Amino acid sequence: MNIVVCVKHAVDESELKADSAGKPQLQGALSKMSNFDRNAVEEAVKLKESRTGTVTVVSLGSGDWKKSIKEALAMGCDRAIAVNSGSALDALSTSYYLSRAVRRSGPVDLVVFSEGSSDTYQGLVAPMTAEWLKLPFLGYVRKLEVGDGRIRCELALEEGERVAEASLPAAISVVSEINSPRYPTLLQVMQASKKPMEEVSLDSLRDEEAPRGGVSVAEVQVVSVSRKRILFEGTPEESSRMLVDALKKEGLV
Repeated sequence: MNIVVCVKHAVDESELKADSAGKPQLQGALSKMSNFDRNAVEEAVKLKESRTGTVTVVSLGSGDWKKSIKEALAMGCDRAIAVNSGSALDALSTSYYLSRAVRRSGPVDLVVFSEGSSDTYQGLVAPMTAEWLKLPFLGYVRKLEVGDGRIRCELALEEGERVAEASLPAAISVVSEINSPRYPTLLQVMQASKKPMEEVSLDSLRDEEAPRGGVSVAEVQVVSVSRKRILFEGTPEESSRMLVDALKKEGLV
């Protein structure tokens, strides 16, 4: 079974700070593999371990984005395709170039994404990439089974759980509750540097279908949170009643 997993090297949102104008300070910000993408890598590797096949990690980025690729290789992926974007792209362009990189990797049975990146969390790239590849797409997968040329998934949707099936090849996005990502050992990290990594440019992937123009982000603001800092004193019963009264006054219950 040939699996491709797509990962993003994202800003570490837990370490971001805001300036006096309320804008995130991206200059010099720490970066890492998107948290949710580690679940996608884990699920791809688990599938490979339960069956025969390979896992190819594909990532589009620039700068130090290869760090996330090497982490995925250390977690158990077999080879990588690193797409050097040179600059940030919108979701449509990102999905287009990812789809071309997936095709470049060779015949594929399953393409695995996370539910969304931990920095922007648009949730658009996975279904868009599936559309470019003309593959059936199953999103927000919390459990899956593969067999007899089909994939059966339990989906975690807002309205409740749902079970869906699709024939392979297919594309899926997984939610974080599907697994607990492994942490590579020092030996696995060292071995990852010996695994094949092909770096390609956007020009080498572009054809007549490449999207023109794009969507740009005009502004990003940090959401300010103010707390009332109300302290309820008394016995547990008294404090509970005061809390309920306060919530009712705010219209929250």
